[in-house]
Amino acid sequence: MRYFLPLLLLLSLILVGCREKENNTIVSSDARVSTFTFAKDTLYPGLTEGIYRIEHRSDTGLIYTRDSLRFGTVLDSVVPLVTYMATPGKVEFILPDTTIISTGVDTMNLNQRPIYLHVTASDMKNERWYRINIAAHKVNPDLYVWKKIADNIFPNQNCETKAFYINQQLVLYINNGLSTQVYKSANGELWEQTASTISTLPTPCHVRDICQHGDTLYYISDGQLYYSTNLLTWTKKDYSSSNVVPINMLVSYNGHPWCLVQEATTSKMMLATIHQDSIAVETRIAGLKQGYLPSSFPISDFASLAFESSSERPRAMVVGGRDIDGNVVNSRWNIEYSTTDGYRLKDFSIAQPSFNSLTGASIIYYDKHFIMFGGIDNDLEWRSNILYSYDEGMNWHTPNANDNQLPTSYQTRQNQSVVVDTLDNIFIIGGQSNTEAFSDVYRGYLNSAKWE
Repeated sequence: MRYFLPLLLLLSLILVGCREKENNTIVSSDARVSTFTFAKDTLYPGLTEGIYRIEHRSDTGLIYTRDSLRFGTVLDSVVPLVTYMATPGKVEFILPDTTIISTGVDTMNLNQRPIYLHVTASDMKNERWYRINIAAHKVNPDLYVWKKIADNIFPNQNCETKAFYINQQLVLYINNGLSTQVYKSANGELWEQTASTISTLPTPCHVRDICQHGDTLYYISDGQLYYSTNLLTWTKKDYSSSNVVPINMLVSYNGHPWCLVQEATTSKMMLATIHQDSIAVETRIAGLKQGYLPSSFPISDFASLAFESSSERPRAMVVGGRDIDGNVVNSRWNIEYSTTDGYRLKDFSIAQPSFNSLTGASIIYYDKHFIMFGGIDNDLEWRSNILYSYDEGMNWHTPNANDNQLPTSYQTRQNQSVVVDTLDNIFIIGGQSNTEAFSDVYRGYLNSAKWE
């Protein structure tokens, strides 16, 4: 018996120690939140895509999204999932109209304000308060907002027009077949005529063919190269008797203005770069024998654009237009440059022959994709005012009308000017239909572009 009593006492001490150890494990003074998210729900996928941040403060902490959740995310019936630094003693969601004691599966409406999370530590003494501020975008970020901002900005005389964005202003060239005028605007709404006639440009002047390279403008007519650094005064250099005669401007690309030239002895078309007022033929282009362009390459009425490809190489794209025989083409030519291979030329229309033939379109690079406006096909009709390409011109499709739809007042046209300013505004200026010319201005922008 004298051996049994000490053994019983030892067992009692061990049980008490275990109970104290167990209590030490459970009881904590830490009431901090560790993570915050939401239960996965296929109805509200935007919730689980959000990035939620937690700020621990001495008074009231904050739980919030780094950015508002995507447009359309529903917050009126959600299940928050919260983890803690230590097992809490009590958790409450304090809403304006009710208090919910958390069970981990509670559904609540987070559109209410304010909403607090109250965490009591397991010692039932220490506590933490957090304000929950979770919001979804109220405006569709993928929506393009369009508005007609000007009308009859110049006398409508069936004019040909071309607009540029130079030195933080919109510049519009207008030619009515007899003279060329220049208008300027800071915002696209109010326009001022700066010159009644530019005497240093030929008459008539196809202003649609003027090409911008930085702050300098270039134009080609009848073998003459014209260029201007001040918009109004143009300098001319005569190449009409040269071995290569300039035919038309092409695009500003890879540090130089590019143009189309014709070899006098063979009448073949080639590509050339302009260095101030001198022209240098580019003969070493992969895919072109001796630098000669195929007869199907467009020489007028095309849309062109320079950009940087996904492989970070300078590229230029030339879409549609008319070839040397005046035929409307459906080609999409891409010029690419690399320091190892030099220039390469490829026609995407070979792989995608279903692309429509068209002339008089305009293309911009906006929000990491191409947007094409207007143009007409062989039947003098166009199926869509706007087309998108997300793969650098390989494929084109009509955008969702709920995201990008021009106003009902907008009339289908070709030869319109489309330019983008430094504030990510898109301006559609002028243009022509089969029956009339336009002197109006539409301004648009992508909602998300204005939020960045």
